[in-house]
Amino acid sequence: MSKWNIDDALEIYKIPNWGLGYFSVNEKGNLCVKPSDQADHQVDLRVLVDELRQRNIKPPILIRFLDILRDRIARISSCFHQAIINNEYQGRYYPLFPIKTNQERDVVTSILNYGKEHGLGLEAGSKAELLIVLALTTDLETPIICNGYKDREFVELVGMAHRMGKNIIPVIENFGELETFAAHYRNTGIMPDLGIRIKLSTRGIGKWAKTGGDSSKFGLRIPEVMAAVRLLEKENLLDSLKLIHFHIGSQVTKIGVVKQAIVETMRVYVELCRMGAPMGFVDIGGGLGVDYDGTQGDSHGTINYSIEEYASDIIYRIKQACDEGGIQHPTVFSESGRFLSAHYSMLVTNIAATSALLGDNPEIKPPEKSFGPVKEMYEILEILDESNMVESYHDALQYKTESLNLFSLGYMSLSERAIMEELFWTIMRELYVMSRNSKLSSQELDNLEHEMADTYFANFSIFQSLPDAWAIDQVFPLIPIHRLDEEPDRKGVVVDLTCDSDGLIGAYVGDEERNPSVPLHRVISQEPYYIGIFLVGAYQETLGELHNLFGDTHAVQIQITGEGRYRVLGVIKGDTIYNVIDYMSYDTKELLHQMREQIEGAVERGTLTVGDSAAMMQRYENSLYGYTYFNDGK
Repeated sequence: MSKWNIDDALEIYKIPNWGLGYFSVNEKGNLCVKPSDQADHQVDLRVLVDELRQRNIKPPILIRFLDILRDRIARISSCFHQAIINNEYQGRYYPLFPIKTNQERDVVTSILNYGKEHGLGLEAGSKAELLIVLALTTDLETPIICNGYKDREFVELVGMAHRMGKNIIPVIENFGELETFAAHYRNTGIMPDLGIRIKLSTRGIGKWAKTGGDSSKFGLRIPEVMAAVRLLEKENLLDSLKLIHFHIGSQVTKIGVVKQAIVETMRVYVELCRMGAPMGFVDIGGGLGVDYDGTQGDSHGTINYSIEEYASDIIYRIKQACDEGGIQHPTVFSESGRFLSAHYSMLVTNIAATSALLGDNPEIKPPEKSFGPVKEMYEILEILDESNMVESYHDALQYKTESLNLFSLGYMSLSERAIMEELFWTIMRELYVMSRNSKLSSQELDNLEHEMADTYFANFSIFQSLPDAWAIDQVFPLIPIHRLDEEPDRKGVVVDLTCDSDGLIGAYVGDEERNPSVPLHRVISQEPYYIGIFLVGAYQETLGELHNLFGDTHAVQIQITGEGRYRVLGVIKGDTIYNVIDYMSYDTKELLHQMREQIEGAVERGTLTVGDSAAMMQRYENSLYGYTYFNDGK
């Protein structure tokens, strides 16, 4: 076998595929991050984590690279602008950031700041989001699109923003909203520009396919669109209809669906123009996918197109429809929140413990008086070679089953069963090693690679930091951030600290679309072993929940300033235990009081000394105000 090198690490973890040039491996074997794929400088992640620890910011840590946000905005804008030039398109393009993707203040304010030169706007999908957006958009030219259901109060807020001169367009999601806007106009004389969301027959593809199509949650069917036009005409408000909007689902995996949606939408757009609506804007919604696993296969974690192709196809088809209809080219908006924010943040945590299957003791011997399946299992181990691998595998499975039956009936002792299991897993491990280099392997033996995987206990909560991995089986790249110059000698399954059996990561990036385990290194005693989980900037930071009362992790904003240099722009400390139990309506003063009473009772009974009581109360109170995650003490 050839000697392991850094190129092998890049390949086995598919870093170039999903990393898009933002991540690389240096000569030390450490993972590095760059502000863009064109940058000539980078920051060593292992060094960064070590220095954060010196600042008393310990894993798990959510690290946000704000430079990547800047680069993603520039990237999508440049691709659309190039498509506009190539197609001689007469309209303009502006990116929108739907803040539901990540409502964190530092994210939204950074995106507004970095996107100003590109005309970036914000999308709000709820009343709470609208209040945030209205306060943050100090530039009156910033586009604001309002999606989601709208009650009278929402409509009044939109009217207020319109009177202030803000560039706001509410999108009608159902017919009742249009009636509410019309009633508001009759009462106040205020009517902002309106958009209308259509319910396409074109259905999306992937995990969120049901977002589009005839049965989708939002949007007006074509008969309702016609009714909306008639209502606007009746109220002399047709000149307020300026925008058409559609959404075929998040993370669209195939470009063909996007093309169909654009063609259908533009047919409606052209007809609305012919009916007298001034129009002028097309909002293509979200859906621009992120290549999470880099396989370009048929999973919902990958895509079969590039951002360049996406932009070019959209601009070309909008222009084609407008030219055929003899109407002006509209301004184009896209709500590509996942594309803009997924890459910018990563979670780094340490492995708290590992648990391996048996089988690392090839010198194991059976008891002198061993009988039946135990003796047979040992004989398999003695004669095992390449010529009898498959037969030995089947025999070992049979003898294991026989042994368990004998144990259940009381004919096998606990010590004999222990020996049997040691022998069985030793055989499995020998078969695994032997089959890796054999041309005589079988599918059953190939599967041993994942069945023999060790368990790596990571210091985090999937339900808090990676909810989509649990809820929708989303694959996120997971790799060690150091020791990448060493060949990983184990296969691992990463589990979290919660007591829930679902608290594990069941799929990983690799040669297959959904690998059930990931290559990792044997953890060295007394040395930290860090893993990074990437592309978590979209949705994961706001969807998390308090399973087992594990709260928000520490979060750090990083700006890369040069080769190996960075600036910490902000640190948001993670939840303390006090924070999360207070959220659950516990009175912490009462808890302290109750604990004090119980400890004093133990002193009275003589089971604790006065010194013990003081130490216990101090330990309890320190823990109450400590991090919800494990402290490794390093």
